[in-house]
Amino acid sequence: MDDIDQFFQNSDYNTIRVLLSAAGLWPFHTRIRRYAINLVIMLIIGCDFIFQLLDTIAIRHDFFAVIHSLPLILGTIIIINKTICSIYNLPQIKILLTMMYEYSISLKSDEEIKLHNLRVQNGRKLCNAYMGFIVSHSILYYIISSLMIFYTKYIETEELSNNTLHDQISGIPNSINSTLVDEDTESLPIFIYSIVSDCVIMFTITVSDVLYVTMTEYCCGLFAALRYRLEFALEFDNDELTMLDNKSYLNVVYSIRRHTETIQFVTNLEAIFSSNLMVHVGLLVLILACLVYEVTVIGKVMGTNYIIQTIAYLNFILLNIFFENWQGQKIIDSSEKVFESAYNAEWYSMPIASRKLLIMLMMKTEKPLMLRMGKLVVLSYVTFNAVLRTSSSYFMLLQSLQ
Repeated sequence: MDDIDQFFQNSDYNTIRVLLSAAGLWPFHTRIRRYAINLVIMLIIGCDFIFQLLDTIAIRHDFFAVIHSLPLILGTIIIINKTICSIYNLPQIKILLTMMYEYSISLKSDEEIKLHNLRVQNGRKLCNAYMGFIVSHSILYYIISSLMIFYTKYIETEELSNNTLHDQISGIPNSINSTLVDEDTESLPIFIYSIVSDCVIMFTITVSDVLYVTMTEYCCGLFAALRYRLEFALEFDNDELTMLDNKSYLNVVYSIRRHTETIQFVTNLEAIFSSNLMVHVGLLVLILACLVYEVTVIGKVMGTNYIIQTIAYLNFILLNIFFENWQGQKIIDSSEKVFESAYNAEWYSMPIASRKLLIMLMMKTEKPLMLRMGKLVVLSYVTFNAVLRTSSSYFMLLQSLQ
């Protein structure tokens, strides 16, 4: 286990090792350490959810205030689901990490290593850009929240001070407000607590999404290396190109084994994220509808600061949905190209035995691999489009209920 930990520490996967360790999800740490971190995270998120739920119950008669609270509550449910699923699927995460280590020490050509590492490095850059986007939007969100607190305390009008909706969205990032506590004396402690709890929530989202992106990009790297071996199956001999016919048989056998390992990797990846993403994307449909409603309807009453704050949250949700479906589309595209590479190989110059194996591989790769949510919905551009259309339908429904 020390060898695996050392491998991840000295590789392009160190970011995911650090994030999983901080979240109590690094499977090579002791149980006590993991359980202690998991307990702290669940307590913070659980308390935040209870406060939000109680506050929503308190303002249940105000339609606009409930719509404002709903995205926050649903978002917290998503985080709780992510955390529970990650803890439950920790053995599967350990299997994937072990497979990554075993592949790294297996025999490969320099070109295969180069192609695979290129996708891994792209995945690392993508994760860094994604984390930067989350941090920047979180900072924007809290800056606007602080400005709204200042606005509430010093520029409050009589009309707004009597407005329940204005009390509900007085600048505190989550739903804890004056319906449960006295904001005049406790707004600062509440704001600090909100920042802490929301930072934990954003960190949990980041860990789950970065793990997902890292694994999918790694899988695309496996397909890229496999395609190279197939295209040069007739000629490939270690690091040199020769014209030995018997090498084609060994290379096709090697490719079949690698493709089988990749199928196992995708299967384990789907087992980790299937139920997680099903709940995630399903609730994000409702969140999107509520946020669009807030921007277009409630924002007209509350002003520019409120609109900017909501748009920051809306942009994050849109990017999150796109990222998940984009990575699923990458798996589809990469696996489809394996069939093309097998077809483009010089199969007509291969021995009969090699051709038969190649036909078997082509039959297996004719149908692309896919990541499914709940084993029903395929993650792809089509699903992303369907999510947007469904959210717009719910938005129209909210407008009709106004």
